[in-house]
Amino acid sequence: MGNAALEHQLWLLLGVGVLPLWLLAGLCDYITHARTRIAETSGVPESFLHLLQTAEIGVPLLAVLLLEVNALVLVLAVAGVVAHSLTAYVDVRYALPRRHVSAFEQFVHAFLIVLPFTALALVVILHWTQFASLWRGDASWVLEWKRHPWDARMIASVLAGSLLFGVLPGVYEFMRTWRARARTNAAS
Repeated sequence: MGNAALEHQLWLLLGVGVLPLWLLAGLCDYITHARTRIAETSGVPESFLHLLQTAEIGVPLLAVLLLEVNALVLVLAVAGVVAHSLTAYVDVRYALPRRHVSAFEQFVHAFLIVLPFTALALVVILHWTQFASLWRGDASWVLEWKRHPWDARMIASVLAGSLLFGVLPGVYEFMRTWRARARTNAAS
């Protein structure tokens, strides 16, 4: 298999394997939060942490999708994945004493931790020269639009899937927790 064929296979793995599985895990996590009444238990603080995790991953995702992947974008992606993992730890520490976190939810969390690192590893492999430039001293630190952009349908698919299965459930969860807090404050 030549380099172009291997590159195609790695992008395919990322686009039809890792990303859909990751979005499915996120949707399952949202459902477990609703089933454990997050709005009445751990509330706004935990829901905010979920939105923060979405942003920590969303920024690097948009960068890889729309910008030339150079050293700066790779450092941004590494920082986003590490920040997402640290926030996930804070999230679970916060939630455990406030609501039931089932074995299934913990199983889902395993995917939500490992899949960002898997995606990052694939992106690093696909841009190894740029990654290696971090140690060679000739790294590019300029943000620039992709010279050869992805097909618009592919970009739209990634953005639509991320919005429908990642962002919107998180925003809806946050709104539900916010309203529950407002009702509690109004009642007291």
